[in-house]
Amino acid sequence: MRKCDSFMERLLLLCVSNIGLQLLGFVYRIFLSRFAGAEGLGVYRLAFSAYTVIHAASLSGITMACTRLSAQWSAQGRAGAIGRLVRRAFRTFLCFFLCASSVLLLFRDWIGTSLLGDHRTVAAMPMMLVCILLTGIENVLKSTMIGVNRVDNAAVSELTEQIVRIGATIALLSFEQTADLGRIAVLIFTGMAISECISALIMVRMYHGLRLPPVCPPPSGEDPFWRIVLPVSASALLTNGIASAGSVVLPARLVASGLSRTEAISALGIVSGIASPIMLLPIALLSSLCTVAMPQASRYASRRSRKQLQHFTSQSLFATGIVGIPATALLLPLAPVIARLFFYRAVPTAYFWLIGLSAVLCYYQMITACLLNGIGEQQFSVTSALSGEALQLALVYVLAGQPHLRVYGYLAAQCIAPLCVSLCNLTRLVACQALVIRLQRFLGAPLLCGFAVWLWTRIFYSFFIGWLGGQWLGLVCAAGCSVILYLCFLRLFDIRLERYLSIRGRPAHDFMLFY
Repeated sequence: MRKCDSFMERLLLLCVSNIGLQLLGFVYRIFLSRFAGAEGLGVYRLAFSAYTVIHAASLSGITMACTRLSAQWSAQGRAGAIGRLVRRAFRTFLCFFLCASSVLLLFRDWIGTSLLGDHRTVAAMPMMLVCILLTGIENVLKSTMIGVNRVDNAAVSELTEQIVRIGATIALLSFEQTADLGRIAVLIFTGMAISECISALIMVRMYHGLRLPPVCPPPSGEDPFWRIVLPVSASALLTNGIASAGSVVLPARLVASGLSRTEAISALGIVSGIASPIMLLPIALLSSLCTVAMPQASRYASRRSRKQLQHFTSQSLFATGIVGIPATALLLPLAPVIARLFFYRAVPTAYFWLIGLSAVLCYYQMITACLLNGIGEQQFSVTSALSGEALQLALVYVLAGQPHLRVYGYLAAQCIAPLCVSLCNLTRLVACQALVIRLQRFLGAPLLCGFAVWLWTRIFYSFFIGWLGGQWLGLVCAAGCSVILYLCFLRLFDIRLERYLSIRGRPAHDFMLFY
């Protein structure tokens, strides 16, 4: 495959790939909700909490080191050191994985029953470890590919993995036809393991096709690998541990507020398995920007190009707002309809508003954290993320246990925490002279565009429902007209997408996002 040399080419390729992944993931969750129901999704979400903690502790620091150092060394003409970096990353991952898996297997009954609060999660833990082992192989190679601008390889691997996962999981659940929710969690993780195996094989083959230059020593002086891996891994362990604790604490606090255990698990399943996936559909676009933003910021920081770095961070924040806010606003009037048509569930409209606000704030948290990591401020990024998760857990414990709030208290906590973290990250970027704040550009234009898109989406849906008389047609036509309207608003801001789609082979700073 051809190497993607320009920033916009990498970004557009990842956008297309992530949109495909998000749509496939949406279809995947629809089938899971049909087979498992709300309570089954809740049990799977509890088991997945343990998965995210081990995954983060074993891989987050390693993958960040692979992306940052491969991008930095390739920009400095030291691509030959990348092979040694990959081998070192594999050895480190194996050590971390063995430690984490030993703890999980030795104490799995206590973890499932006492920590996660549901013994049905215990059966899924061995297959969960198989998934993490295969994911580690894939993620180390994928993060290296992104660092050396081979996002095409990463995109192919991700799309193949998602397609295989959907097919394997649906086949397993259809064949088994069990009502045991613990067994359903095992089958879901088995489907994940099959897809990760295929993806890992693809990435190994693509990595061997890179034909890296002969080995050369890494830069002398302080070892950058451990300086990235250790703080990021420790932080990810704590951050994801606290975040997962929120999913575990929520059912317990809902029970304390007056709900039964079954109702509490079902509420977790509705929020995490139905409402959140709908409102997080725009994350496909924003995660693409975050993926390419960190190595690009790292390149500018390594070249000490302050003006280019400030311009890049400014444009990244503007892109986050102008994409994330209107896209979320478009979904707000349509989300209850999507839940009824696809998941056969009536979800309160207020859920979608709170989750939408939380999603937008999380987009800003994501991009600011990636920019901080790119310029070498990962220690501050880690501290702010950890503080945010601790704040969110405390708020969930206090608010979700209130009988008059319940799930709304949990969703309010998900809004407050990312807001605080985003503000802290922005303050740090300004202090590091990597950003100049322009509120009118960062918030004014995106909010104005978002309000107009929300208002006209409501009008379009009401019109098409009355004219066509069917929810499916009304949904499709309203969404299509709103997307066209959104593109017209971009024109009003002199944002011309075709200008970037037609540019090839120019330096990244010549055609930054929405320049």
